Amino acid sequence: MRRSWTALALVVAAAILGASVLGARALADDRSDASGTDKTITVTSTASVGSEPDEAVVTLGVTTQDPDSATALGRNGDTVDAVVAAVEGAGVAGDDVRTTRLDLARRTIHRRTPQETTVFVADSALEITVRDMDTVGDVIQAGVEAGATSVRGVRFGVSDPAKARSEALDAAVHGARTKADAMAAAAGTTVTGVVTIDEQGASQPGYRYESGTAYPAAAALTAQVVPPDQIQTQVTVIVTWAIG
Repeated sequence: MRRSWTALALVVAAAILGASVLGARALADDRSDASGTDKTITVTSTASVGSEPDEAVVTLGVTTQDPDSATALGRNGDTVDAVVAAVEGAGVAGDDVRTTRLDLARRTIHRRTPQETTVFVADSALEITVRDMDTVGDVIQAGVEAGATSVRGVRFGVSDPAKARSEALDAAVHGARTKADAMAAAAGTTVTGVVTIDEQGASQPGYRYESGTAYPAAAALTAQVVPPDQIQTQVTVIVTWAIG
C-alpha cells in the first residue's frame, strides 16, 4: 500500500511540475508578444523611366488571290520572297524578318451579281525588326515597292527592356524608402529594415505608331514615320518596412 501511495505522489508531483513549466512558458510567450510585436510601415511607390527607342517592328501584309488555290498561294510566296529580299537590301538583317501569319481562304466576290465568282485569297504578314531608326521609312518603302499590299503597324521599343525595368524598380524602391522615412519621422521613430517587397506590375516598353490600322501600299509610300522621343517603363512596388 505504501508503494502505491509513493507512486501516486510521484505522478502528482510530476504533473504539478509540468503544469508549472507550461505556465512559465505561456507567460514568457505572452510577455514576448506584448513587448516584441513588430512595428511596420507599408507604402506603395510608382516610378517611371524614359528610354530612347532603338528599334521598330514593322508589320507588312501581302495579299494575293486567284481562282486556283495553288496559284494564289504560290503567288503569295513569290511576293513574300521579293519583299524579304527588298527589306534586307534596305539594311535589315535576315534574322530580323519572320512570318507571323499565313492564311488561305475561299471567298465569293461580286455576290448576287452576274459577275459572282469564287476565288482563293492568300494572306501573309511579315514582322520586320528595324534597328536603325533613320531607316524605318526606307524599309517600309522598299517592302511596298517589292509587292507588300498593306502596312499593318509600326511598334517602337527598346532592345533591352530588362535594363529599363531594373532602373524603374530601383527608382520605385528608393521612392518607397523616402516615403517610409517621412512617415516614420512624423511618428517619432525610424526605419530599421525591409520586411517584404512586392512588385505589383510593370508596363513593358512599347509605342505603337498606328495600332490596328492597315494602310494601302500607295499611302505607305508618302507616310512619314516619326519615332517618339522616349518610351516610358512604369513599375509599382509595395514595400513593408520595419520601424523602431
